[in-house]
Amino acid sequence: MKKSILLIPMMLLGMAVTFSPALAADEEKGEIVFADVGWDSIKLNNAIAGLIAEEVFGYTWTEVPSSTPIAHEALINGEIDVHMEEWTDNIPSYQTDLEAGKFVELGINFNDNYQGLYIPRYVADEYPELKTVKDLANYPELFPDPEDSSKGIIYGGIPGWEVTEIMEKKVEAYGLDQYYNYLLPGSNAAMDSVITSAWDKQKPFVAYYWEPTWLMGKYDLVLLEDSPYDPDTYQDGIGACPAVTVTVAVSNSFAEANPEFCAFLSNYHTGSALISEALAYMQDVGSGATHADAARWLLTQHPELIDEWLTGEQAEVLNEALAGGGGNASSNWLTEFPLVMKPDTNAIDTAVRGFAVAASPVLDKIQAVLSGLVMAFKWVLDHIPWFVLLIAVGVLGWKARGKLRNGILYAIVLALVGVVGYWDAMILTLSIALASVVLALVLGLPIGILISNSEKANRILRPVLDTMQTMPVFVYLIPALLLFGLGNASAVIATVIYAIVPVIRLTSLGIRQVDKEVVEAAKSFGSTRWQTLFKVQIPQAIPTIMTGVNQTLMMAMAMVVTCSMIGARGLGMEVLDAVNRVEIGRGLIAGGCVVILAVVLDRLTQDGSAAARMITRLTRTSKDGGARGWKTEIM
Repeated sequence: MKKSILLIPMMLLGMAVTFSPALAADEEKGEIVFADVGWDSIKLNNAIAGLIAEEVFGYTWTEVPSSTPIAHEALINGEIDVHMEEWTDNIPSYQTDLEAGKFVELGINFNDNYQGLYIPRYVADEYPELKTVKDLANYPELFPDPEDSSKGIIYGGIPGWEVTEIMEKKVEAYGLDQYYNYLLPGSNAAMDSVITSAWDKQKPFVAYYWEPTWLMGKYDLVLLEDSPYDPDTYQDGIGACPAVTVTVAVSNSFAEANPEFCAFLSNYHTGSALISEALAYMQDVGSGATHADAARWLLTQHPELIDEWLTGEQAEVLNEALAGGGGNASSNWLTEFPLVMKPDTNAIDTAVRGFAVAASPVLDKIQAVLSGLVMAFKWVLDHIPWFVLLIAVGVLGWKARGKLRNGILYAIVLALVGVVGYWDAMILTLSIALASVVLALVLGLPIGILISNSEKANRILRPVLDTMQTMPVFVYLIPALLLFGLGNASAVIATVIYAIVPVIRLTSLGIRQVDKEVVEAAKSFGSTRWQTLFKVQIPQAIPTIMTGVNQTLMMAMAMVVTCSMIGARGLGMEVLDAVNRVEIGRGLIAGGCVVILAVVLDRLTQDGSAAARMITRLTRTSKDGGARGWKTEIM
């Protein structure tokens, strides 16, 4: 009997394995992991190859988000199976790794792309003499840097790409660094936003860009001419960029285990015009279009590709699937209900971009003020000798913590940032953080005081604060980027929105926690509402308020580093560049400097008792009767 009972779960397990389609498919084919390095063209290529993998070969597939160098390393390690767009010139170790047999190159996806410095057509038409890269030396005032009025600005490539460094060398080789600042956008999305925002406002810009992309298909951009490509001088930035060979590559293990699918990938090829055509289709359709839709549309429009890539039998299977329409539908059961509608995100994008254009004069002034605030902090910090700043940190640490050795330790640790060569980057990061914190306190403290004394205001603002505190931090980068462009102004806006919540909440909490009997006593001595607030409630709430200030400062530090993705310079850009280039040592050192700065600032603002005693002394009055007779004692 016992043996029979034990056999039941074993039989059920066997049936589950036998009849589970997913497990059976995994044993035969499994799931293909494609690299997704962020841009639309690779997402489209993944969708095309993934569609064929599903419909013809019976695989499932997924994408792993990454960056160019990290995806390449993952391919070598077998963590990614297929990379549909290996931009060979942007991966310094590509040829070395290929010759070492670390991965398998199956063929060329496309090699008819162009890259370099572009200007919009409306600028080229208005300034016909501006034809070459060297001609930029005559027009720095046409492309002003909003954060440095003495120079223009050239938007460079994505951090971590080899061509980004080559473009920077080009700026130096042609002497353009005398007239321009070279700014890295931080991400592909940030670069797209810069170009689309400038185009909407019909503003001049000069930026590195490449083909194929939806943006190149949608906007008329003019490639500035350069001297002919010379492999001997190209690495030094002299000469035009060659068309990059973009290959299809797979991991060694995948190539060995999946020869039939790899045979298809060996035949796979597209072209800049084809990809741009499909991506433009997505833009024209709107927010409802996916890369999978674009893949089906492209194969329907160009059936000759199917015959070139697949055998006759395989092509017949794919054509039947395309004729059938939807393919493997999404399992989202909500879409089955007729009342469920997908939000029209294009309408939101259009509204925000329209607002940015309409409010451009005001937004430009706000950008100038915020950039000026950051540069003011930077100017002050730059003009303080490094040893004076370290002494000041030591003294503040001693007074804040009550122990001399703590102050000395903070000064020594902060000095390490200069020792490793990141002092200037730290000063810029600190400037952005301080500007953000000052603005957050100017706005947050009054709001905290308001909701502490008004239940109605508290009920209205509480869900807003909840939303601000739980919203993914990257969401704040998008509107800041669209409205204020790349740079410090956008970083300040995004940081303030993200970091303002703690000071509002803790200011309100501190005032609400003041003993009601103390408040009543103050009123009984004749204190007005404002006198009670500023001479009783706020002084006694200072420790809690200072905790809010501390948390706001820490969140600002974290966000400033994240804002490197929208062009904020400093330590964050060093970390982002190191991550994109998979430079572990550089990343650890730059990240360690961020930690040092954050820890020092945390320790200097962590204890609110010292600040409480100081404010108490400032607000203490003599006992001479009436409203002035109330004397505040905290400690």
